[in-house]
Amino acid sequence: IQERLPNEYIETLSDKDRTDALRACLLVYILTATTIVPRQFQLEATLATLNGHDSVITAGTGCGKTLCLIIPMLLRPDTISMTISPLKRLQNTQV
Repeated sequence: IQERLPNEYIETLSDKDRTDALRACLLVYILTATTIVPRQFQLEATLATLNGHDSVITAGTGCGKTLCLIIPMLLRPDTISMTISPLKRLQNTQV
């Protein structure tokens, strides 16, 4: 797991955010049977949500946007978050 972590980004975080980021990495790594480690943009979005900030993620299909929604819910199950997705647009481009 060590060689797959975005270490340069993690080192720039505060102690609290670093702890959350490492917990997120470990959680995803274990739940995916050691196949996935969150990428930097996923950790940035996760930390924004955990710190009560909004985030906008624009990325292509299969890039891992859903993980940005799931990680905060797993780390803090007592919180609420809202996701707005342009489903009609997505449906038009996927058909």
